[in-house]
Amino acid sequence: MPGFRAHLERSLSAFSAIPERIARLGARAEAEPAPVDPRLAAAEDAAASSLDLDDLRGDPWRLPVGHFALHSGATVPALVPFGEGGHLALSRDARDPAVAGLAQTALLHVLARTDPGAVRVVGMDTGALGAAFAPFTALQQAGVLEEVATDAAGQARVLDMAERQVAEAIAGRSDDRLVLVVASWEAPTRAHRQRLDALAHSGRAHGVAIIACGLPDLQQATRIDIGESSATVHNPPGEPWTTGEEYAIPLTLPSVPSSSYLASEAARLADRAREAGTLRFSDLVPLRTGDADPADGLEVRIGRDRSGDVALRFDDLTPHWLIGGRTGGGKTVFLLDLLYGLATRYRPGDVALFLLDFKEGVSFSEFIPTGRDRTYIPHARAVGVESDREYGLAVLEALSQEMVRRSQVMKNLGVSSYAALRRHEEYPRIVCVADEFQVLLAGNDRVAQQAVAALETIARKGRSYGVHLVLASQTLSGIESLWAKKDSIFGQFPMRVALPGAKTILEPDNNAAQGLSLGQVVVNTEGGAKGADRIVRFPNADDDHMRAVRENLNRTFADARPPRIFYGYKPLHLSDALPGEKGGDRLALGRHVDVGLSIAAPALTRSPGRNLALLGSDKALGETLEAAVEGLVPERRVVAVDETGAAVLPEGVEKAASLAEAMEDVADDTVIAVWGAENHGLDRAGLTRFRELLRRGPERGVHILGWWRALRRHMDDIGGSAGREDCAVSLVGTIPGGELIGHFGQQYSHWSPRAGRALLIDRHSDDSGGRLIIPFTRPEGVAMPHQSGTAEERIF
Repeated sequence: MPGFRAHLERSLSAFSAIPERIARLGARAEAEPAPVDPRLAAAEDAAASSLDLDDLRGDPWRLPVGHFALHSGATVPALVPFGEGGHLALSRDARDPAVAGLAQTALLHVLARTDPGAVRVVGMDTGALGAAFAPFTALQQAGVLEEVATDAAGQARVLDMAERQVAEAIAGRSDDRLVLVVASWEAPTRAHRQRLDALAHSGRAHGVAIIACGLPDLQQATRIDIGESSATVHNPPGEPWTTGEEYAIPLTLPSVPSSSYLASEAARLADRAREAGTLRFSDLVPLRTGDADPADGLEVRIGRDRSGDVALRFDDLTPHWLIGGRTGGGKTVFLLDLLYGLATRYRPGDVALFLLDFKEGVSFSEFIPTGRDRTYIPHARAVGVESDREYGLAVLEALSQEMVRRSQVMKNLGVSSYAALRRHEEYPRIVCVADEFQVLLAGNDRVAQQAVAALETIARKGRSYGVHLVLASQTLSGIESLWAKKDSIFGQFPMRVALPGAKTILEPDNNAAQGLSLGQVVVNTEGGAKGADRIVRFPNADDDHMRAVRENLNRTFADARPPRIFYGYKPLHLSDALPGEKGGDRLALGRHVDVGLSIAAPALTRSPGRNLALLGSDKALGETLEAAVEGLVPERRVVAVDETGAAVLPEGVEKAASLAEAMEDVADDTVIAVWGAENHGLDRAGLTRFRELLRRGPERGVHILGWWRALRRHMDDIGGSAGREDCAVSLVGTIPGGELIGHFGQQYSHWSPRAGRALLIDRHSDDSGGRLIIPFTRPEGVAMPHQSGTAEERIF
């Protein structure tokens, strides 16, 4: 074809400037019958000899697709432009072994010649159910090959990922590349094909490169037509190798690589990617402690993505975080990374941690002193292990009260932001983390309703006062108490963190969390909106390093007090009480379920009605009465009546054979304690005497403490409604709230008995609905550690 030869001759001067193009353009056209022009052969040989083949083979964006033959009989590698230079379109799909080998080799070429993490890979293989990617299992496990679509849903996810890559590149948030390998595509929908064509147009300049098998009409691509025994390569986009598309250049395809070779290369590249991308816990959480300023927000490094290390913030833009992930999805590890990161970057006076675990109690065990390890995180102010819902509510209400206090201080100072407040007073930023927080909001009872109200207050106002929430859960669905408040609360949580198995954390149309592997998380700072996602890898926790961090923190901040610890599963004993919390006129019954774990010790004053009734059939109430008596002696004279025959009485307690005997000529300043009071055996005169002591005894220091196993017998003994004010203090155990209404009032209908808890009702207090306590029981139980100091000093 004279025209083809004339074109090559006219281009000789241009060829000399671009030797690699000369080598391709100088390929012999099989359809050319004319003799070889000596000048053309000479130009080919000169161009071939000047090629730096090592340099060309090292270019990741020149794909090896075979060899061109020169007129002299020599061959040169056929390296077609890729990435910004164009895509690659093959006329057959990867069910043809030659095509599969070509695409697989091209992909390995790119990965081997780029830095680890610089290239991500996604694939489609609907025609062979992923067979073309089978040798690349190691790359999938290493997270390099992020997804292989084998159905329509998978295709949509892959296209979503590629479109996000373009959006991130346009926004300047990403400088890596995504390689989309279409191995086979059975009957693509029109919409999906249009999306691929759009990606082909925009992807060249914005980080998406496509290897399309079986899609020869893909735009912006170098096309290779695969024949039975030959192949031809057509003009790459923007590079006129020939005078027209009809003059395609013959190509010798490479041999088909073996599966073992592909698998071994994939394993090598996967190992390299893991090594380069591994962010160790020690990298994330250094031993040295920082002294960062919390005035404008808290910053913590949580992992690494393809662009480098990722740091997230608690500030006015992202004041609260919502974290979701299935059981075993890495939620606890992520929280440890977050909290240890904060503890090593800021001083305890700058960050105060309140940690609530509503499940098995493993999330925050590293933050508290234990019998085997006395180290702890000094930033932790209160930690709930297997927390009661009431304890979680108490923490939220305490944070709300702290916000009110800070608000008043800010008004007095004439400032309107936390940053301005810090210039006057060093109030710490507060981070409250609640794991499996949906337990706190379960149902639609009083606790759930009050917790929702407290959450809404903190969510709306917390940013102004340096108070931040981190709520972690498997799902947000099915929480009845949130139906009316879900948007108003979670609308204040722009930071969404989705781990594997996360549900309803991201927006319904955002499936970025699908296909995440362990150690990966989707970070979204736009409330879960589609297109604002970053996939981040975070390290596993390291027990030895965590201990070293705690030891270093304890040395550095030796004056810090250990946190208040609420063990939801451990009983209490009176020995847990501190000096000043028991004795004298204080009736130590247990500890309130509040942030400070304050002592539940109503006073036995000389005011009318200061007697105690313990109500319920649980024998633990008898043990609580034992603890109360133990706390009174030896400072008070105590006379005990044991109608059960099972009470364990402390030394110094006088014993009476019956209640009637104990009441005979009772001296002033005497406490009468009765176990099994319903079995008193009093006659009418005895009951009259008993009721008179209840009414008149406190004014001369005579108090009755009685355990009734049945509410009805108690009411009869005190004279019914006429005597209800004569027993002002009650500790309710196994009697449900519905039975309390008639005697105590409608406000106590919420009470639901459960083991290890009791409801303390003091008619002389301002409480409405009583207070939940953990009652003291016998010392066979495991005591709960407790630290000195007032709630105000300890918590804030």
